[in-house]
Amino acid sequence: MKKNEGNSYVSVSSWMAMMLISKIPVIGWIMVLVWAFSGENKTRKNYYRAILAWFLIGMALFAGFVFITGSPTWPAIEKHIHDWVLKIRAMV
Repeated sequence: MKKNEGNSYVSVSSWMAMMLISKIPVIGWIMVLVWAFSGENKTRKNYYRAILAWFLIGMALFAGFVFITGSPTWPAIEKHIHDWVLKIRAMV
């Protein structure tokens, strides 16, 4: 790292390692929380905070969908997908 790059510099290999670790189930989410709220690197903290924000937005949209549609059960979803696949096969 060069002296003029400051504290916010994160190397490509560091980003690759952090992205790989964040894809590991359970451990990845724990590390996303750790990286989002600890350390002094603002770039890394903001990146992982943005990931958490998108996750929360996705969960809110999913909860709204479930609320609006009346909480579909898995068999109902599965039947809908099956019917959709049959309709597509009939077109081909």
